[in-house]
Amino acid sequence: MANLKRTREDILKSVVNTVHRQGLTATGLSKLFKVSGASSGSFYNYFQSKHELGHALIDFEWSQLQANVLEPAVSQSDDPIEQIFWILDRLEAKQLKEPKCGGCLLGNLIVDLVEQDDSFRDHLMQIFSKWEGAISQTLRQAKPQLKDEVNPEHLAEQIITAIEGAMLMGKLHRSKSRLKRGFNLARQVLRNAIL
Repeated sequence: MANLKRTREDILKSVVNTVHRQGLTATGLSKLFKVSGASSGSFYNYFQSKHELGHALIDFEWSQLQANVLEPAVSQSDDPIEQIFWILDRLEAKQLKEPKCGGCLLGNLIVDLVEQDDSFRDHLMQIFSKWEGAISQTLRQAKPQLKDEVNPEHLAEQIITAIEGAMLMGKLHRSKSRLKRGFNLARQVLRNAIL
């Protein structure tokens, strides 16, 4: 019997892995009800549609990325360059734990949703802009360590592109070695910018 007292966060936590693996488009409502353990009434109390759930999952994943990767990086080192390397290590380690290299949920949602509805494109662009902004802010703090010609915003964009490419190709090939090579490319992009 479904748990009628599931909270909004309970539902998001319980469906995130299924959506990560199957995509939101391919996951039916009955599967979402089953995986969440919520009755349809409880589910619809928090999410009026799968569309609304998709937007909630984007925000949920961004909050997880902030809480588990971006914010802890600051406490790992006073050196902003070391913070970026720590972020890369942390993201790579998370992917290596995933069975069959699951890719980035936010990246997967780009592939799954942006052609269906401009609201998903706009929302994901905002989230990736925030992510690039967090990286570029750290790189601005590292400006004395960077070559004169390096633009922190452009470098952040290159690093995010390399990260997402690494996770996407790791997922496509289901290859940990391919994933590692992709993350090493992201590290090399950063090393090439350092004095």
